[in-house]
Amino acid sequence: EADSLNCCVLGSDVSPDKPEFDIFIKEVVREITTKAGQKCTAVRRIIVPENRVEEVRAALGKRLALNIIGDPNVEGVRMGSLAGQSQLKEVKEKVEQLSMSQKIIIGDFEKFEVKGADKNKGAFMPPIIFLNENPFKNTDCHTVEAFGPVSTIMPYKNTDEAIQLAKMGKGSLVSSVITADDKMAKQYVLGAASMHGRILILNSNC
Repeated sequence: EADSLNCCVLGSDVSPDKPEFDIFIKEVVREITTKAGQKCTAVRRIIVPENRVEEVRAALGKRLALNIIGDPNVEGVRMGSLAGQSQLKEVKEKVEQLSMSQKIIIGDFEKFEVKGADKNKGAFMPPIIFLNENPFKNTDCHTVEAFGPVSTIMPYKNTDEAIQLAKMGKGSLVSSVITADDKMAKQYVLGAASMHGRILILNSNC
């Protein structure tokens, strides 16, 4: 069981035509793929307005499809393997556990390519993205951490819900919010601060 599932929140003011949307997608992909998601600050929960879930899924899917997995010494490779077979086994078990309460919408353990390495010998896995349509009821996404490139998209209706979901991670090292709306940023920071070590606000001006 994890005690710190970090999250990245997309502000309700951000539509796909705004620069903040691209910042959000890049940030989430970077956090999922860096060190193959094996770091304590990796984003495990992707909190988005309910009317943006499909657009976020499409944009993440498109960008993750460009993510080349394999030997980091080979040109173009963006993501290496997990620490070892035992960690791969553990991540698969956690993914299985999470699959009981939510569904995988991006990624497949069987269908992915590896460049410059043996897929069956190395502890390789593709990024796995879940969608949890009812994160207040199906709460494994807030407590079960697959220590690899695994993350869950969850919808929110308003800023109060986004704050509540963020806090359900039982205290995180870091949370980020991507918004150009200072009012929303302030409300989120004040509401979520007590459960986060650090809150990062990102928009096209910073």
